[in-house]
Amino acid sequence: MKIAIFGIGAIGGYIAGRLTKAGEEVSLISRGETLNVIRNSGLTIHNENNNYTVTPKHITDKPEEIGIVDTIIICVKADAVEIASEMIKPLINKNTIIVQTQNGLTASQKIGQILGKEKVLEGICHFGAQVISPGVVRGMANSPKLTIAETNNDKTERLLSLQSTLNNAGFNAVIPESFQVDQWAKLMAVSALGSIGAITRSNSPIWRQIPSVVEMWIKNMEETRDVAKSLNIDVPYQEIQDRIDNLPQGVGSTSMHRDIADGKPSEIEHQIGSIVRIAKENNVTIPVNSFIYNALLPLEKLARGEISA
Repeated sequence: MKIAIFGIGAIGGYIAGRLTKAGEEVSLISRGETLNVIRNSGLTIHNENNNYTVTPKHITDKPEEIGIVDTIIICVKADAVEIASEMIKPLINKNTIIVQTQNGLTASQKIGQILGKEKVLEGICHFGAQVISPGVVRGMANSPKLTIAETNNDKTERLLSLQSTLNNAGFNAVIPESFQVDQWAKLMAVSALGSIGAITRSNSPIWRQIPSVVEMWIKNMEETRDVAKSLNIDVPYQEIQDRIDNLPQGVGSTSMHRDIADGKPSEIEHQIGSIVRIAKENNVTIPVNSFIYNALLPLEKLARGEISA
């Protein structure tokens, strides 16, 4: 399969490394120091018991150099989805599929508006990865889980083909009965973890020692579940219970939390901001989410230059 991956950070780099190692024809779209390192030295992946370096078919900041591909996996942050969608037009023909991996609820719609909704497959990453240095990525799971789906939840030939390709590369590629339930479960979890981390300025190994903060984190997830229910999306409470059970073992940080802490623009509007807006539209009361969102908003607007210090 000819695959292009746009955005070679932690998630994009890890997916690219596994697919290339499995023998797929993988091209990478990147920029800056990451582009130069991979062009000169390859893409290096660190796993718990297995480090390796792969050489992609192409590594470029000019997508038109790659040519037509079968599959494009977009691994940029949610704010950059529309720019990425415009840039990948030279890679697309009538059979090309595009897989979104962004947190939040709107990426596939934005891609579809630019490139055609019939080309888009949904994706959710359930694994962690970390950039050690440009072109060097550490994976956090031996069998990383990826949820993939058609937006209408049909099990199509192209979806099954992608599942086979991902599984062959060592992923646990799962096709759910309802992508929308999985999407809201992921949003519920990542938004709560990032929000509590950002507002307490600490990772979960610290804040989980304070019962009142743990209670606020649980309430945050319960509120998000209520918002999903207002859209007739029923996220099982077991999704919350599983995260409560796993809290003592968690390492406890998200990219949104880290970006806010570092004074960088974050995905707050695509995560807790979306939850707050949908709750307002559907008359759902969510005091914890609303408080945290508004408390973090000044830092976000400062980082984006929308207000001054």
